[in-house]
Amino acid sequence: MLTSFETVLKLARTRGRLRFAVAGAASESVVCAVLDAQHFGILDPILIGPADEIRRIADGMGVDLSAIPVLDEREENSIARKSAALIHEGAADALMKGLLSTPVLLRAVLDRAFNLRTDRLLSHVALMEIPAYHKLILVTDSGMISRPDLSQKREILRNAVDVMRRLGVEKPKIALLAANEKVSDKLPETGDAVGLVRWAEGGGLGDAVVEGPMAVDIAFDPEAARIKHFKSRVSGDPDILLIPDVSAGNIFAKGLVYLAHAKIAGVIVGARMPIVLISRAESAESMLRSVALANIVS
Repeated sequence: MLTSFETVLKLARTRGRLRFAVAGAASESVVCAVLDAQHFGILDPILIGPADEIRRIADGMGVDLSAIPVLDEREENSIARKSAALIHEGAADALMKGLLSTPVLLRAVLDRAFNLRTDRLLSHVALMEIPAYHKLILVTDSGMISRPDLSQKREILRNAVDVMRRLGVEKPKIALLAANEKVSDKLPETGDAVGLVRWAEGGGLGDAVVEGPMAVDIAFDPEAARIKHFKSRVSGDPDILLIPDVSAGNIFAKGLVYLAHAKIAGVIVGARMPIVLISRAESAESMLRSVALANIVS
């Protein structure tokens, strides 16, 4: 059982360094994140963007980039395509989004010319360490698919289960979250949950325990499940939370970070390589955790 990010960081370190194509590296926060991860021993960067601006930023930080490749690309589309090409050519192992539009980068990733697609849907996973909870938990999808339908939710769960198994959780417990436990046409996620449970019972996810729809109180509190007469093997011990839509996921995850002092790492999975999305509002520690998670799931 993974109880903290300390274990994740140690596991990433044992795997050695991944070569990261850093798309849009002309940002002090991005340069900081990259150098922290390099110093920690889990990343070798290739910086892509306006070379003079990247070096100016590094000089202002007192950082020597002479040993780090810096590829001069000026336009967003050129930066994204160069980054994707590095993966396609085998010169890089993973992507990090820096000062670059996410849709522009994802268009390059999905361009068949670079052969970075798989048969999987791209989805976002957020691994969280919450002080009030006894182990790490994965929240999905909180950053990629706006309003997933039933078919997309199956793919989101496949990706999430694959990530947890890479982290050593062989039989994950999955809570399909909704406002309540009753199926309602006004809450399509409740009907989807019933379909997902049946699909999982038929072997869709292999060895996993999937339950829902359930409200957050049942997911985390067995006493709430008892009071509501909800028989559950997941209550009080979920490994994965499936969120109804991206708004709910974003609010839930960020609420835990800012109000409950949770720690978080996030990556996009489903392509040939993981993609780390760096926000300027993220701490250096959060960025390091995301790189570590990408290292493990690559």
